[in-house]
Amino acid sequence: MPFVKQALDTPTGTTVAPYPPASGNVNVVIDRIECVADANDNLIEAARRVGVDIPYFCYHPRLSIAGQCRMCLVETSDAPGRLVPGCQVRVKEGLKIITDTPAVKENQRACMEFHLVNHPVDCPICDQSGECKLQDYFMQYDHKPSRLHVLKVGKEKREVLGPNVVYDGERCILCTRCVRFMNEVAEEPQLAVMGRGDHSRIGTFPGEPLTSNYSGNTVDICPVGALLSRDFRFATRVWYVQETPSLCAGCSNGCNTVLGTKGDLAYRYLPRHNEAVNQVWLCDEGRLSYHALNTDRLLQPTGRGDVATNVGQAIADAAAALKPLVGIPKLGVLVSARLSLEEQLVAMHFAKNVLGLSRVFCGGTKVGKGDDFLVREDKDPNRNGLLIAADAYGIAVRSFEELTAEIERGEVKALWAAGVDAPSDSRDTFTKLEVFVALAAHGNGLASAATIALPLALHGEQDGSFVNWYGRLQRFRQATVPRGESRSAWAWCSALMKALGMTTKHESAQAVFETHVALSPAIAAVPNWSAIGDEGVVLPGFLPKEWPRRAPRPGSTA
Repeated sequence: MPFVKQALDTPTGTTVAPYPPASGNVNVVIDRIECVADANDNLIEAARRVGVDIPYFCYHPRLSIAGQCRMCLVETSDAPGRLVPGCQVRVKEGLKIITDTPAVKENQRACMEFHLVNHPVDCPICDQSGECKLQDYFMQYDHKPSRLHVLKVGKEKREVLGPNVVYDGERCILCTRCVRFMNEVAEEPQLAVMGRGDHSRIGTFPGEPLTSNYSGNTVDICPVGALLSRDFRFATRVWYVQETPSLCAGCSNGCNTVLGTKGDLAYRYLPRHNEAVNQVWLCDEGRLSYHALNTDRLLQPTGRGDVATNVGQAIADAAAALKPLVGIPKLGVLVSARLSLEEQLVAMHFAKNVLGLSRVFCGGTKVGKGDDFLVREDKDPNRNGLLIAADAYGIAVRSFEELTAEIERGEVKALWAAGVDAPSDSRDTFTKLEVFVALAAHGNGLASAATIALPLALHGEQDGSFVNWYGRLQRFRQATVPRGESRSAWAWCSALMKALGMTTKHESAQAVFETHVALSPAIAAVPNWSAIGDEGVVLPGFLPKEWPRRAPRPGSTA
C-alpha cells in the first residue's frame, strides 16, 4: 500500500494511538504468536502491532465502527466454529486469534467476489488505480475471474457532489467512511446513503451540495475510486508522482502534508500524520494551495516595465542600487511572513549588518476566516518565525500598513523586500518608490512595481522550516528543483552580499539554521537541524492561553 494511503488509514509508529490512552496491556495469541496488545485495541490493530494484516474496507481507526464490509472476519477462541468481525471485537486476556484458517480465507474470497459483482473494473481510467484497496485485495485474496455472466447494475458515473468532489456510483462499495467522516470529524452531515439494496448510493441532500471545507478528506479515506478530487482527476498517474514530506502554507496551523510532484510541477497535497498539528486531515483551502507553486511564477529577473535581464546583471544592478542607500533612514526593508525561518534569519542579517537598519516591516497575507479545528485566521505560515528572526538580531518589526503610510508621506523612498509574492491593492503606492529591489515568487501584484525583481523559490522548491501559530518548529523538504532562475531568499542575500564585497557562510538551509542557533533564545532549545525531526518540536514561550475547541494540541515542549 502506498505511503500516503497507509498514513491515512493506519497510524504508524509508537506516537500514534487510534483509540483513547491505554488502560492496560493484555496477553493474546495471534496466528500462534504470543504477544502483548493494548487493552483498547480491536483485533485489526492488535494484529497490526505484530505485523499481521487483517484486510478491511469500512474500518477506519478514527471513525466509528460500521461492520459492513465483512472483510475482517477472523476466528477467535471465544467463538469456536464461527467468524467474528475484527473491527468490532476488542482483545482481552488470553484471547487466541487466527487469521489464516480455510474458513477465514474463503470468507475473504467471497467478500471480494461480492464487492466486485457490480464493479465496472475500469481501472485503466480510474484515478485511484495504484492506490486502491480493491485492486490490492483482489490480487491478494481473490485473483479469480467472475463466475457471473449477467449485466451489472448501472449507476451514475460522474455525479458532481460539490466544488471539489465527484462521485462514481458504479465503483462505490458503500463502506460509508465518507458519511461517517462528515458526521463525526467535519461535524457537517452533508452526505448520506440514498436508495435501497443494490441501488443504494452516496449522495447529498436535495439542493445542498458538498460544500464543506473538509470535503477533500472523503476522497483520501475512500478505499476505492468512488470519490475523486475534481482538482486531481485525470491530471496524472499516481505512480509517476514523487511524494515528499512538506507543510501546508495556507495558514499558520502548519498542517503536515505530502507534496506530489512530477518534474518541476506540483500536482497535489495530501495530509501527512502529525497528531499534534492536523492528525491525518487537511482542509480544502490548504489542499489546493499547492497551485501557487505552479501559476503566475516569476522565473527570470525583471525590472520595472517587465524588462528581463540575466541573473549576473540583475545581482550587480541590485547591489549598485542598494550600496549608496546603506544606513539612510529613507531606506526600508520588507520581510514576508511566508518565507522559511532560515530565509527570514538571513534577511534580518542582511537588513542589520549589510543595510545598517534596526527595523523591518512585516509583509504577508491579510487575516482571513478560521474555524475551531484546523484553519487559523492568520493566513501566513511563519509569522512566529519572523518574530524569532527579528529577535535574534534585535530588530523591531513594524506592520505592512505602517510601511505604506510612510511611503505615501515620503518617509520611505527606497525599499528592499524579501518575499513579495501576492497581489496587493497597494501597488500604486509602491510605484512611488525611487528604488524597489524585490525578491518575489510571482510576477503580479507588488512585484510588478519593482525596479529590480529577483525570482524567489517557494517552500516546495527548497529545504526549510516554519513555526506554526502555537510555536511548533517543523521542517519541510525540497520536492522539486526551483523553476527558472528562482532561488531561496538566503541564496539571493548571499549573492548580494558577495556583490557588495562581503563574505558569507550561508550555503544551505541547514547551515543557516545551525549558524543562528546560538543567536536566538527561541531556537536555542533545538540543538541542531536533525533534532527537529519529522513531527517538529514546540519552542518555549509561544503556547496560547486559549485554544480553538477541536484544534489538536502538543503533547510536550522542547
